[in-house]
Amino acid sequence: MKDILKNFIKNLLSRRIRVFAVLTLLILAIVSTGVFAFYKVSKGSTADKASSETDVNNNLVSIDPVVAVVGEEDSSIIGNTASNNSWSGEIISLNNLYIQPEREGTISEWYVRIGEWVRAGQVIGKLSRPPQEPDAIMALSEKLQMLSESRTSTEALRTYTEKRILQLQKLRIDTENSNKQKIDLLRSDTTESGDALLSLIESKKKLAQVILRGSITKTFPMIYGQTNISLLDRGNIPELNLAFGAFSSKLRNSFAPVLFGAWSDLKNTNTVPEKSGLLYFDSIIKLANSSSVDSEMLSETNLDSLKQMLTQDQTEFIMVLGEIKSMELERSDIQRESIDTLSEIDAMIVELEKELAMSEGEVKANEIAYATIRGSVGGGYFIVAPKGGVVSSIMKKPGEFVGPGMPVATVTAGGNENVLIRMRIPNNIQKPEIGEILSIVRPGFVTDVQKARLIGVGSSLDDDGSYMADAVFTEKTKWSIGISVRVLAPASTSAVIVKYSSIFWSATGTPAVWAITEADRIFAKDITIGRTLGSLVEVYTGLQKGDRYITNPTADIKENMFLGDLVKTPASDKSDDDGDEGMGGGMEM
Repeated sequence: MKDILKNFIKNLLSRRIRVFAVLTLLILAIVSTGVFAFYKVSKGSTADKASSETDVNNNLVSIDPVVAVVGEEDSSIIGNTASNNSWSGEIISLNNLYIQPEREGTISEWYVRIGEWVRAGQVIGKLSRPPQEPDAIMALSEKLQMLSESRTSTEALRTYTEKRILQLQKLRIDTENSNKQKIDLLRSDTTESGDALLSLIESKKKLAQVILRGSITKTFPMIYGQTNISLLDRGNIPELNLAFGAFSSKLRNSFAPVLFGAWSDLKNTNTVPEKSGLLYFDSIIKLANSSSVDSEMLSETNLDSLKQMLTQDQTEFIMVLGEIKSMELERSDIQRESIDTLSEIDAMIVELEKELAMSEGEVKANEIAYATIRGSVGGGYFIVAPKGGVVSSIMKKPGEFVGPGMPVATVTAGGNENVLIRMRIPNNIQKPEIGEILSIVRPGFVTDVQKARLIGVGSSLDDDGSYMADAVFTEKTKWSIGISVRVLAPASTSAVIVKYSSIFWSATGTPAVWAITEADRIFAKDITIGRTLGSLVEVYTGLQKGDRYITNPTADIKENMFLGDLVKTPASDKSDDDGDEGMGGGMEM
């Protein structure tokens, strides 16, 4: 029994030693694995950190440089894809007029159908009666008060205007007759009035003729020594007495024509011989002053009497001529004043009629306003066509509620002409040029493409940050007015897309890429960039279809170097397999 117990204890001890050894080996393996993992993580972090520092310093990606060609369909090369832009648009017509009720309500009924012709002001529909609100009733009362006041004021103004116009018309007639009488008194010819009564001017003319004729008649026997004055009518003028003009033969020789001219002008009884009469008095007075005294033919007393008589006749003749001029001037003033006075009276009549017409127009306006509000408060609101045309659309059905100013129908005036495509062009793309041809499609009908010509682009942004633009169809289309369309951007707005890492900035701050010539030489080419699309960027100018450039450039690229000299930097693939294997070997048991 004692032997059996000793064997059992010995076996138990040997088993504990083995279990302890196994546990010890397991713990050592776990510790070795942790140390190895920590070593690999530390080594990887150090390598990543060094790699990151290298990329930051060089501003380059770790991918090798690649030659890209603009326009080639090669998915492995970035830079050959053009951005496909499209914009939303709507087909509108300049002849389309929206019908917009001024108040809210429910559509009661339509009196027209789509396609019917309507005239301006025609009732085409009706809104339901609105609720009886205090504000509406107060507005109706105010309009009624305004209408009553305007009617009363207009009636009083009409009565006053009629009486005042009668007074002005009578004043006009009296003024015209009075001025006519004044002008008749100052008329210069008896034939103007058709009677034989002399006017003031005509009587003065007669007086001037009498003075001149009397002077010639009295002086003729004295200077010619003959009483037969009828010799002047026959033109047989005798010789002057030798005493007259004895000191001036020139005056003697020139007097006969002057005397004959004055006597001849006196034959016309409707005119005043003003010029010839003044010349006559001037010549005969000079002739008397140059005469000599002769006891037989001309005594000194007779000569003095002749001079005194001639001077007196000349003075009276000139005074009469002055009075005639004054009367003629007064006649002209009366005529002008008559015209001005009559014009003022006519203007006063026109002003009165204008005020009355304006007052009557105000009454009509108040009547329309009152009728409109009364119809809105007491009944339905009638929808009228703003202009003649064809009903092209009815947007609301009977029973639908509409708000103030909401379009309910469309009237197309004069046919469906002047159709436009109104679009919104985003502000972050290259705007197309005016005159370019655009492609227009409808949603769901991508195969039905219409062409349109751009006719205008706005210069300011709308609320959505877009430019408004208009285009016209190049050919007639049957597309409906008001539908939404998509406008496909023309080729001029499509931009080349390159990787952002392909771009570098020159010393002047201009973006550029490394382009390649036909001789495989590398050179810096300036570009114009647009939108950034993630890691890509649009290039508006600088790169064209077929151009070659370098993507993912490295720092060793220089101006004018050959493409063949560009050496790709191999990726670092160094590993620590030996150390790993040593640790792994140590782990084996």
